[in-house]
Amino acid sequence: MKKDIFGTHSTTLLYEAILDTILDGLVVVDANCRIKVWNKAMEKLTGYDAKETIGKLCTFFKCSECKNDERGENCLECVLLKKEKSAINQLECTIEVKGGEKIPVFKNARILKDKKGRVRGILGTFTDIRLIKQLQNEVSLFKKCTTSGHNMGRLVGESHVMRKLFERIQLAGDSDATVLIEGETGAGKELVAEAIHHQGKRKDKALVKLNCSALTESLLESELFGHVKGSFTGAVKDKIGRFELADGGTIFLDEIGDLSPLIQLKLLRVLQEKEIERVGESLARKIDVRVIAATHRNLHLLVKEGRFRKDLYYRLRVFSLGIPPLRKRKEDIPLLVDSFINRLNTITGKTIQGVTNELDHCFLDYCWPGNVRELENVIEHGFVTCQGNTLGLLDLPIEIREVELRRAECQRDDLADKSLPQEPSCLADTPPQLLALLKEYHWNKSEVARKLGISRTTVWRKMKRWNIHLSPSSDHLA
Repeated sequence: MKKDIFGTHSTTLLYEAILDTILDGLVVVDANCRIKVWNKAMEKLTGYDAKETIGKLCTFFKCSECKNDERGENCLECVLLKKEKSAINQLECTIEVKGGEKIPVFKNARILKDKKGRVRGILGTFTDIRLIKQLQNEVSLFKKCTTSGHNMGRLVGESHVMRKLFERIQLAGDSDATVLIEGETGAGKELVAEAIHHQGKRKDKALVKLNCSALTESLLESELFGHVKGSFTGAVKDKIGRFELADGGTIFLDEIGDLSPLIQLKLLRVLQEKEIERVGESLARKIDVRVIAATHRNLHLLVKEGRFRKDLYYRLRVFSLGIPPLRKRKEDIPLLVDSFINRLNTITGKTIQGVTNELDHCFLDYCWPGNVRELENVIEHGFVTCQGNTLGLLDLPIEIREVELRRAECQRDDLADKSLPQEPSCLADTPPQLLALLKEYHWNKSEVARKLGISRTTVWRKMKRWNIHLSPSSDHLA
């Protein structure tokens, strides 16, 4: 008897070890289409144990390209084996796993013959490509977003106010100045920060994010600046802070309005000196970080009330951006809905095609106190409840689909203008600048407001405060 490399009794052990080491799913069927081999990777891929599959027809996991019939009489009619005479062929298809889900795979097949050339069966391997397909879809969607006229990164919109925002993001990206983003909760401040970073020269470096309202003062100080071992109870080793992690790149500080006086002072020093000190250490460490801050609060009002440092406010507000709430740009809702549906289709594997006209009208009738984030959550809710391929009114949460409830919600939130200032603009911060714009647009306050990205009422208030004559014939300030 011819011995193998480990001896005659180890052949089966070696054979099984090799099969279970292979990362791809591997199946061997005999000439009658009965499964003979089902390795560990195939168990993991499909959810079926080998004991559930051995002896069954290979048709039970329903390969989308399989031409076999339910009796297994056409096993050698596999499309892979008909493509050409090569030893191995490959194609993309789907198989049905335990639970009924269909997943995409690369399938390879090879006919197994004995020494006399007689067909003894087929060996097939299956490679899971779900992640590849998801990445392909995400790349495709990203390319569509970054190249279309109504998107910038993950920001979506074609309204006038969003086009103005895109322009200011481009300006911010071309600069390295500190940026302050102001907008209501859920309006997309983090997405604006991402867009600024990816438009700028630091786009190949890190973008480090931190929500300043989520931590206590001591923990926030450690997160921002790091600490040394033994500096406080629980500091068992040195820790690098977010500013050091972002060195060379960008740090995004969300909810900056919630900073304590101590952290405000330390942050001011970082902006002035471009250096940080870890907690428990007196060594100053130089850093090169661009700071983008965001808040849903009215920082100008907090400064007046003495709750936010005036010097820090102006350090942060070198370049300011105001994000319009969704209720002020409802023409963007269809684009946003399509974007969310495309993303959720990719994630869930569903094929939702869109929304009904009734649902469109409902969306336009609602004030969206939670802004874009609320709209996204509503669409996700619809994906859970929808049984067809179109989202309808009954797929919405009851507080939105019921007219009385959604209108009561809007009245309760008192959405007039909340506490945020109007869209800031460096183009009309002084009377002469506003007067120049009024002349340029022939005293059309609506056009001036659109140019600045603010409301017509705000233009009127500025004119009244600075005593600018309301007559088009006026060329001076009173």
